[in-house]
Amino acid sequence: MRKLFLILILGVFFACPSFASAQSETAFASVNVQLWPEYDQPSMLVIVDFLVAPGTPLPVDLTFRIPQDANLIAVAVQTGDGGFLNAEFNGPQGGGEWQSFTMPITQNAHYRFEYYQPLTFVGNQRLFSYLWDGAFEVDVFQVGVLEPLDTTSLSTTPAHRSIEQINGLTYYDSEVLRLEKGEQYALNLQYEKTSDALLNPPQGIQPVAPVDDNTPGRVSLNNSLPYIIGGLGVVMIAGGVLYYLQAGRSTPSRRSRRHKHSPAISAADDAADDAYCPQCGARSKPGDRFCRTCGARLRIQAE
Repeated sequence: MRKLFLILILGVFFACPSFASAQSETAFASVNVQLWPEYDQPSMLVIVDFLVAPGTPLPVDLTFRIPQDANLIAVAVQTGDGGFLNAEFNGPQGGGEWQSFTMPITQNAHYRFEYYQPLTFVGNQRLFSYLWDGAFEVDVFQVGVLEPLDTTSLSTTPAHRSIEQINGLTYYDSEVLRLEKGEQYALNLQYEKTSDALLNPPQGIQPVAPVDDNTPGRVSLNNSLPYIIGGLGVVMIAGGVLYYLQAGRSTPSRRSRRHKHSPAISAADDAADDAYCPQCGARSKPGDRFCRTCGARLRIQAE
């Protein structure tokens, strides 16, 4: 039993370093970074496509770092028809100036992750810095920049020499580099714009003219308020009239009942007051059937 327990401990001890070193030994065949400033948000959209080097033992878990102020929005794997499907990942988790997330690489295919990162605005000028942290060796590394709308000037450091027009849009491409593990790549971008227009603004239903109280079909509370108050007044008046009619109907009936019973009570009282004992002549009280003095039966007048 002790030998079996010792073997398990040694297995875990030797297996853990192999997991830790799996990422450090992983190299990339290619990494393509696209920087799209003010594409569909007033920020920088960063798109990173990568392909692990052939012969990499799979599956392998790879951890990437992105800036702490970045917002990770997509992690995907490319399909056979060139599209992308959501891929599994864990994180991101913050720590210092960076946040990290881990994604399992299960097949020899292109993978992608995307995030937004804030721009720095100085009047009409925009500033941005990108950094590849050098966590992996890369055989083919390249960075491209998409020119925003209404841009009057754009420059990068290091300079991008290649300019390409695709579907009316201008792309600036860096030279192709080979990066060793631990070798970083930094790019500084600055450009000026004459407007805040986005290349691909969010789609939504927008009014063709300003909406105000005079817009046809718009219901305004100010215009409807007099009618609402008038309607409430009519309802209150109608309720008052109905209550008055109901009260008027019920009052005479109560009065008639009172007048109907009053004579009977008076007659009974008078009859009772006039009752005397036929034997001793003592006066009886209302409701007596026998004389209180001699006990003789009293004569009760028929009602």
